[in-house]
Amino acid sequence: MAATAATMATSGSARKRLLKEDMTKVEFETSEEVDVTPTFDTMGLREDLLRGIYAYGFEKPSAIQQRAIKQIIKGRDVIAQS
Repeated sequence: MAATAATMATSGSARKRLLKEDMTKVEFETSEEVDVTPTFDTMGLREDLLRGIYAYGFEKPSAIQQRAIKQIIKGRDVIAQS
């Protein structure tokens, strides 16, 4: 079981490296101009929600979150795939 946990930890860090490398090939298609919101702080989220996000260790939104969350808050219909 210890070997499995070590393998999972190693594959997790490898997965993060792959995700960062794969971001260069990401394409986005939107029906209207969609702003990229680079931080959770600038999304207009409630303070208690922000504290929870940061408490779980999230530092910045993913590419899909940067584009979708603000649109959802505005009440737009959103179909997003990551």
